Amino acid sequence: MAITALSNLNAEAASARARVAFLERALTAEARVAYIAQTEPFGPLGLRIGSLRNVNEIAGLMPTESSGLPTADLRLDDRPYRMTVGGDEIIVRLQDQAGMLNLARLDDEGLRRLALTAGVAPNQIQGLIARYRDYIDADDLKQINGAERRDYVAGRPADRALLTAGEFLSVLGAREAVDGRRWRALRPDLTVDYQEIPANVNTATALTLQVRYGLTSEQARTAIAARDNTTLLSLEDLAAVSGAAMPFVEGIFAYPSGRIVFTIEDERSRWTYHGRLAISPGHPDRPFWIDQTELTERQARETGTETPDAPEFPYPES
Repeated sequence: MAITALSNLNAEAASARARVAFLERALTAEARVAYIAQTEPFGPLGLRIGSLRNVNEIAGLMPTESSGLPTADLRLDDRPYRMTVGGDEIIVRLQDQAGMLNLARLDDEGLRRLALTAGVAPNQIQGLIARYRDYIDADDLKQINGAERRDYVAGRPADRALLTAGEFLSVLGAREAVDGRRWRALRPDLTVDYQEIPANVNTATALTLQVRYGLTSEQARTAIAARDNTTLLSLEDLAAVSGAAMPFVEGIFAYPSGRIVFTIEDERSRWTYHGRLAISPGHPDRPFWIDQTELTERQARETGTETPDAPEFPYPES
């Protein structure tokens, strides 16, 4: 028993050391990403390394003409990059939040598409949407097929906006209606941000293209392949490359938001570090901030099986 206990203590100590060592590398990578985002200009596809930066307090982060220096886009569409930190390789993924599926901006048709993708039975969708609307509104008036406080056996409606995408499952009947495996698969593409208005078809995930813009899975794959070779400047461009019918909607749909969701992991540990970097150049006191950070442990996997062709991070270690 003593030998077993000692072995367990040694394993726990080794795990703690690995966690601390990984977190040190992850925080270094986080700092490098924050520096790049503050000093390099944004373009529709991501960060343009080596170009001039022009900050317009009204329009936000705007692209400029190239300075003549070598330019390499750091794409903000969740593709993996290999970054060297202290001689060790880690994998960094950056996702423009304007390319994620923002639950705060979904209309009923978008919610219907999301519910279908999450495995909700068609005859349950309308009731789930009504209960969701009752969950987030401030009044106690029940919509048709909705649910207010008296309908909840356990818990209650928040009567406020969602705080996280995962809170959607707190809506009465939502957890039972969705397919758990499907929800876990689409969860990384979901966000909640009531302050964020922009949308960016150049960084939109496949789920966002299907749910927000109504593309089929095949059309979404076609659009993602096409934008590797051309910048989409409007919804009309998205329609042209995907073949999807696109309703006219006034607005800008082709530029990053200034909020970047990042994921950092390496191929020899079981830890993953998540967070969000927000750039606000017009703010007098807080030009950037980092929030929503989380350190999680993932299941062990074979080294190098997920990112064998990841390119080098286009910003050298200083």
